[in-house]
Amino acid sequence: MKTAKSLNWWIAIFGVWEVLAPFILGYSAAKAAMWDAIIIGLALAVLGAWAAVSKDASTMKTLSWVNALLGVWLIIAPFLLSYTGTGTALWNDIIIGIVELVLGAWAASVVSKGSQSV
Repeated sequence: MKTAKSLNWWIAIFGVWEVLAPFILGYSAAKAAMWDAIIIGLALAVLGAWAAVSKDASTMKTLSWVNALLGVWLIIAPFLLSYTGTGTALWNDIIIGIVELVLGAWAASVVSKGSQSV
């Protein structure tokens, strides 16, 4: 369970990066990309931290899967929200989305099935 907690802290850290990315990488003028990054980044940061401090295995596993799904959203959002022309936002979201997907699925998979608390 220690691994899952560490992975969820990384999810939270990358969530904070996602919030800051439009301003650091310079795509804050692309409103759809900026707001998507802020909203999804905040969700990842909060849910990642929540999962990391959770003592309930079921809660940790559920939150980890939600974070993995948010990673999928980041991968497809540039296409659905039409900001593929903003290359920096596009590639940031695809890369962070893949990272969050992998970390979330990994964290969920290492939470033992029989554990009630961690």
